[in-house]
Amino acid sequence: MKKVLFCLQILLKSILIFSIVFIWLRFFLSSIWLSGLIAFGVTLILEFASFFLQKRKNNKTSLKLKEKTDAENMFLSLASHKDPLTFFLNLAKTRHANSVKEKENILISHASRNVVLFPFLKVKSLTQDDILTISKIVAKRKVERIVVLCNNYEKDCLSFVKNFNTSILILDKYETYSLLYREYDFYPEITLENKQENKLKIKDLIAFSFNKARTKGYVLSALILILPSLFIRQNLYYCIVGSILLIFALISFINPKFNNKKNQTIL
Repeated sequence: MKKVLFCLQILLKSILIFSIVFIWLRFFLSSIWLSGLIAFGVTLILEFASFFLQKRKNNKTSLKLKEKTDAENMFLSLASHKDPLTFFLNLAKTRHANSVKEKENILISHASRNVVLFPFLKVKSLTQDDILTISKIVAKRKVERIVVLCNNYEKDCLSFVKNFNTSILILDKYETYSLLYREYDFYPEITLENKQENKLKIKDLIAFSFNKARTKGYVLSALILILPSLFIRQNLYYCIVGSILLIFALISFINPKFNNKKNQTIL
């Protein structure tokens, strides 16, 4: 079923791209068949280019607004908890029986490797100095990976962790929610909630305007303009407005806010 839905998504995206290219070729070319053939070739090229670019790109998993709020509240609740390590121990044991709670972290033992889950439950952003401190704490253990969970981290931390022989993976509160809690289907209880006023940001407004629920509306509006453009070659209005609406539909359909996350082995 998933493969069928995936194929349908690719087909719909291809149709949208083909339509945008076709109505502009039809404006300049008199032959409908030649316009369709060229548009088909351009669509294939763009789809292959999109496939390889998407394969190489490693985007962070995006969350919906409610999930972002939950991620913030879960971090706040764990940070204020007397014994947050017990929660992470129970989370690890859902899949990894050989998990042990240590003084400041969780040690997960596999047959051929060890992983340390280190919750850095401080409101401040994780810094390079904090990473050094964590690496010294874990140094007594022979581990292959250290997973650091934090509220946020400074950008230079991602390049800094490459200096260590041990693999260090840093997850902020949103990545922790999407890649750990949701993957393991194990969530902390929300005991505290962030009462700060959430102002509507431009990116949230864009996400609201360009989501999959609005794809159909954009396509239907574009079709009303595109159909006449097939026969009236010199009417530039149909091409411009129809293209804009189809581009809006394409953006809405492939909006990363609604992409499914890829499974990733964390622990």
